Amino acid sequence: MLTSPSKARTLQAPGLSIIALLAIFGCAASGAPTVVVEAVPVVEPEPVSVEPAIEEGPYTRGQEAEMALLLPQAQSALDEQDFELAEARALEVEAQYSTVPGSVYALWIRARAAEGLGKPDESLELVRRFRTYLMEGDERLAEMTLLEGDALQALGRTAEAVAAWLPASDEPVSEESLSRVEGQVGKLTESELGELIQSEEGLVALVLAEYAFRQYASGAARAARRTAARALDYGATGRAERLALGVLAGDVSEFFVVTRIGAILPTSGSPSLRQFADGIQEGIRIALEIFGQAQGIRAETELVVQDSGGDDIGARIAFTAMETSDVLGVIGPLQEGALLEVAGRMQGPLVVISPTSPVVPEGFRGVYSLSSADPGAARALARYAISSDLYTAVVVYPESTDGAYEARVFSEAFQSYGGLILGEISYPTGATFFEEQLRQVEALLPDVLVLPLPARDVELIAPQVAFFGLDSLEIRILGTNGWSDAATLSRVDTRYTNGVVTASPQPAEGESDGYRRFVEAYESFYQRTLLDQVPALGYDAAALLLEGIRRGASTPEELLEILETMPAFSGATGRLFVDDGRVVRDHFVGCLQDRQVLNLADGARAEPILMPPLPDPETDSIPEGALDRVVGFRCPIMLVPSVPASR
Repeated sequence: MLTSPSKARTLQAPGLSIIALLAIFGCAASGAPTVVVEAVPVVEPEPVSVEPAIEEGPYTRGQEAEMALLLPQAQSALDEQDFELAEARALEVEAQYSTVPGSVYALWIRARAAEGLGKPDESLELVRRFRTYLMEGDERLAEMTLLEGDALQALGRTAEAVAAWLPASDEPVSEESLSRVEGQVGKLTESELGELIQSEEGLVALVLAEYAFRQYASGAARAARRTAARALDYGATGRAERLALGVLAGDVSEFFVVTRIGAILPTSGSPSLRQFADGIQEGIRIALEIFGQAQGIRAETELVVQDSGGDDIGARIAFTAMETSDVLGVIGPLQEGALLEVAGRMQGPLVVISPTSPVVPEGFRGVYSLSSADPGAARALARYAISSDLYTAVVVYPESTDGAYEARVFSEAFQSYGGLILGEISYPTGATFFEEQLRQVEALLPDVLVLPLPARDVELIAPQVAFFGLDSLEIRILGTNGWSDAATLSRVDTRYTNGVVTASPQPAEGESDGYRRFVEAYESFYQRTLLDQVPALGYDAAALLLEGIRRGASTPEELLEILETMPAFSGATGRLFVDDGRVVRDHFVGCLQDRQVLNLADGARAEPILMPPLPDPETDSIPEGALDRVVGFRCPIMLVPSVPASR
């Protein structure tokens, strides 16, 4: 039998529980009742309204009965925190029984299940849908307000979350809502607080007191006092009252946010280690001068230094002491073993950046090094090759951790862009003769030979590439950072490096803006010339932490999340960002010519140097039709601005 669709939109009376709803469904499902006629007058019961259906349409008594079984299953699963089952049952109601009165309750079950499953965007959409079906005064509106705000907060929309938790000005604010607002209002900007107050949703003591504090911190003392007085009028208590009174008294120092970063350095190690630690600490001090100054409600960032003594045990002891200092992030330790020791003792989210460790221990989130293998160069070269229509490659690399890593990064990137890897050929670390590897390259005849080498190996391999005639086969050479090392280039004949395309974190025309800013600040602060690049590593490690703090991090977990998502930061050693668990630098593609790195436009290739063909040794004459031979490469003459390869 079909029931009138007009009943599907009847709204529930405030406070009608799901139990009452299901009791009604149970009666409907038991069949037509027997009517007994008595002699006494019968008083008709007042009709009980039912929750509406999701959509209007016909339905059967059988559908009512079936939904009356599904909804309790969904609610029971929700109560037992089996969110997947609750979601599945509610979805079944929505898909098959959307026209049955009461089906709208499935949206509310799904909204709470989505929250439990960590899907705040879905929870937000569902709770807002469910709200449209409720009458004013429904007792669930308060719970919905909390859920809506929680979903917005989980999505990083803190200002909207606070606005959701705060009802209209003529409605009371629940203790749960106030508790949530108190925990988040300090994260809002001054403009966000002002907008809340103007909308009248923010006319509560917590918001007014916080806004008064921000006004005072930004120098608007008179306006701040007026707002503080309003906060007291609105019944400020606890922190809000102290904050308002502090603004009126002109002393809010206790409310400024104090942030600390730590450094684990061998300040009592060997003389050479102490000298190295001094250089790192000099760079940290410059970063604090530039990025760690007091700003708004944030006090000057403090530096906590713990001595590692230069060994693993000392690093462990130093980190234990550091854990009690409430630091948001740690710079150091410097050595690979000490970094592993610290990483293994981390109990929760924490950013640890070593300026110098050559290896980053695997399996630890938030542990980085500025001196480990950087995938940026290999990825930039892969993009360059494809943009230059060079589609086949062979990679020759040393059997070291860094060499194998850079080779793998290039191969993965090159193939993802549509290139073909013809071979990956390794050689033992410390090898000096490479005929076997280069003969294999000759047989494969790729468009490019990729050599991700340390600087010391460039001096050995570069002459042998020419000796075994690979450049005469018009095989172009691509190299990572080791090829652009100034000291190496000074020792290798230009015949063997001209035309090599390389990638570097510094632009071809010289120093980056970030490096110049660092050098100027260093030499101004210390009143001496910067002699080496050690302070630059300390500066970049500290600057990354401080930039994350400047962007709003107030806990170690927030700092970690910000570093993992923030755009590239212009540091002294390049433009840095975090990608796939590593600190990566943007790289500029350039071409080596006469011991200098020249700019290279997208799609440009090194040009082959042509010489007349060699005469036939028997006839001492040039064979008819012989072509000019290739005897190396030179960079194309192009004056273009240096820009980092696109990520």
